[in-house]
Amino acid sequence: MSVLVTDAQGNHALAVVRSLGRRGIRVAAADSVPWAKSFFSRYCVRRALYPAPTAGVAAFLRRLCQILDEVRPVVLMPMTERTILAIMAHRQQIESRVMIAPLPSPQALAVAFDKQATVELAQRHAVLTPRTFWPSRPEDLSRIRGDLPYPVVIKPRRSEIWTVDDRIVPSGPVEYCFAPEELDARYLAVHRRAPLPLIQEFIPGEGYGISTLYCRGRLRALFAHRRLRMILPTGSGSSLRESVAAPPDMVHAARSLLDALGWHGVAMVEFKRDTRDGLPKLMEINGRFWNSLPLAVAAGMDFCSLLYELATEGDVPECFEYSVGVKSRWLAGDVRHLIAVLRGRPHGWTDKFPSRWETVRDLLNVGDRNVHYDELWPSDPFPIVGEVADLILRQAPRIIRRPRPVVEEKYRHEFAASVK
Repeated sequence: MSVLVTDAQGNHALAVVRSLGRRGIRVAAADSVPWAKSFFSRYCVRRALYPAPTAGVAAFLRRLCQILDEVRPVVLMPMTERTILAIMAHRQQIESRVMIAPLPSPQALAVAFDKQATVELAQRHAVLTPRTFWPSRPEDLSRIRGDLPYPVVIKPRRSEIWTVDDRIVPSGPVEYCFAPEELDARYLAVHRRAPLPLIQEFIPGEGYGISTLYCRGRLRALFAHRRLRMILPTGSGSSLRESVAAPPDMVHAARSLLDALGWHGVAMVEFKRDTRDGLPKLMEINGRFWNSLPLAVAAGMDFCSLLYELATEGDVPECFEYSVGVKSRWLAGDVRHLIAVLRGRPHGWTDKFPSRWETVRDLLNVGDRNVHYDELWPSDPFPIVGEVADLILRQAPRIIRRPRPVVEEKYRHEFAASVK
């Protein structure tokens, strides 16, 4: 049996390639760039390129269908929100060629992929969230300006936006606003590339992830981690994290949401534990594999194999045991963290911010035997080549250039509506 993994440059894709490959499953990988790090893994038996959905969905789907006809995998594992959106909108066409790894209903994905719908779901199920405001037009800012609990975070509603010219593009980063007089400029900076973003109260505190596998609404596996170092010190994904015993309050909140959605497949629910009251506040639902997936595998919770088994066998036994205190580190993420720290504390930033000296010292600490590396394995060392290439050819230009404006959004199929 064989598997095709998309988005082969991602840490999560590399984790899947390695996990399944070590089990003797033939794994092919595909991406839009020839240096994708999974291509360099000893466990990748075939490589394929497709045009990125950011350039056009139709061309991406045509080439993906060609790859499926050539490779003839048993299971297709789409790894990112972008590819899931494109594939789900043409699901019948894809499923005539291959079994898609388990995904929840379009309605459930619509909630997970839309932060406003996620907040509304949480409010209905008594899950705590940051105070949230969603202006229906930019003119509403004058009405709420004085009511906002500064500092606030201005977030795109969706991580990926399907545009009127049939591309799926990233919505770009959040903006932080520290005072009423900054609100218009900060809001419009996001609104121009991601229409009608949310405004949320900033939550100080540590970030946690509750990772799960569901089978038709029934929890089958669960794992928890906390962030030790973020790529961007002001808030982002992690470059260093640690497995922890699952906090009961976060588990209860995550299960309330995913049970309500009748979830099927993998999902990771993100929280921050508010330092002001000690309570967990929901950040978002990742309705797909997450970038820190290598940590779960290193700690003994192999979601990659579990999802494959769920796809091919129809169910999996419950799995809730894993090692606590295991750490995993993403070297490329640490490089980006260092660049952000060297730039200095952003103007107006009120939360903790690492010092330059401490950051350099911590990044040079490579002697901890309990730290696993996302991309660098002694038994599979060459994916680091793709990582370095990506830093030079793609990530460095992204760090210095401004996000591409997106002013018109195209709502597609079931993903068009927020599910009430």
